[in-house]
Amino acid sequence: MTTPTPESDRRVVRRKQSLARSDMTAEMFDAAFARLHGNEYVERTAILTPRERIALTRRCAPGDVVVGGIAAKILHGGLWYDGDFTIELVRGPEAGNRPGRGRKVLRRAGLLPDDVVAIDEVAVTSVVRTAFDLGRVGPPWRALGHLDDLARATGFEPDAVRHYAERFDGHRGIRQLRQILPLVDGDAESPPESWVRLLMHRSELPAPELQIEVADDDGRIFARIDLGYVRPKIAIEFDGADFHTSPAQRARDETRDARLRELGWIIIRIDAARLRTDPWGVVMEIERALRSRGGYF
Repeated sequence: MTTPTPESDRRVVRRKQSLARSDMTAEMFDAAFARLHGNEYVERTAILTPRERIALTRRCAPGDVVVGGIAAKILHGGLWYDGDFTIELVRGPEAGNRPGRGRKVLRRAGLLPDDVVAIDEVAVTSVVRTAFDLGRVGPPWRALGHLDDLARATGFEPDAVRHYAERFDGHRGIRQLRQILPLVDGDAESPPESWVRLLMHRSELPAPELQIEVADDDGRIFARIDLGYVRPKIAIEFDGADFHTSPAQRARDETRDARLRELGWIIIRIDAARLRTDPWGVVMEIERALRSRGGYF
């Protein structure tokens, strides 16, 4: 049995130097190595976890840079990210003016020593600073999803971020950040749920409850609803493309939904396509369900 190679031992090479010192052609090199960051490449046989990829990228970068953005959120324990997420490197508080050849390093306004923490020996923006940066990036529903994820992982207080933002009045995205901070909820379990909540808030619908557990007559919990309203028994479910489209999962959903309907629940199912193309149709369906149950708001 082969022991997996630890991350610290994986071979990282520089493309230009490797081509100059070996008999490999450019095509042979590109077949054997994948770009990691700047002029650094890693062997294509290396299967990196997100945290390993971030740590390696930071190690290959100039001395005084800090991991920020989505990569920082991942190191703080966040779970939501695209497979090709960008590793954002920010010039540290003591950085000079030159980012280094072949590297993209950003300068974030007002980054102070207190904004930087160490996680696994990697310099990372603090939880509050990470929330401040992610909450200002559009679109708003995605920013809220990232903040919900960070809140789930760290339990940060939105008020701490709001106070932190006071010294950045006039900077890009501050208005958006202030608008979504009161909506942050660490119980949200996916960015689309955050998207639905933001849509409902902007449509002046009542704030929904999250992760609602429903028990049968014997007290056994058989359903966990993404969001909805317990008293009028309205369930709002987001169908993710990767999870709810398999025949087996659809069969389980139908069985569960039938049991919920027997208990008097109205079920509203939403997917990403409907959110993109018919958001107000979603709003109207939720509003009709509330009105049908005597909801006044």
